[in-house]
Amino acid sequence: MRPQPADASQRRRVLLLAAGAFFLMAMVWQHVQATRLGYRVEKVRQQILAMRCANGALRMQLESQLSPANLSLQARTHLGMSLASPESLRSLDGPASAARTGLLQRLISRARRALSGTSPA
Repeated sequence: MRPQPADASQRRRVLLLAAGAFFLMAMVWQHVQATRLGYRVEKVRQQILAMRCANGALRMQLESQLSPANLSLQARTHLGMSLASPESLRSLDGPASAARTGLLQRLISRARRALSGTSPA
């Protein structure tokens, strides 16, 4: 039995309406997903900012803990250390010291040449 022309046009309308509804639902779903992603990105940005601030605060704390004044205070209070008296100091100036300094400088220059790839002169 052949469908009536009215039935065929009605089916086309239903199919078009269904396709349109499906298209609109897909667009709405895409918009919702984009909004969720936007919120997630903003949350991660806020976390990054908070971590950078915390990192900066920790760096400042580290610098203050490693400052010479703080290290000196810690050495005096916790370790009982004090400044050396001038009588307890030894001077390393003299011929033996100069020979050691010359040797050290030769070793440093050889190491630099070896690292740079140049041959010794």
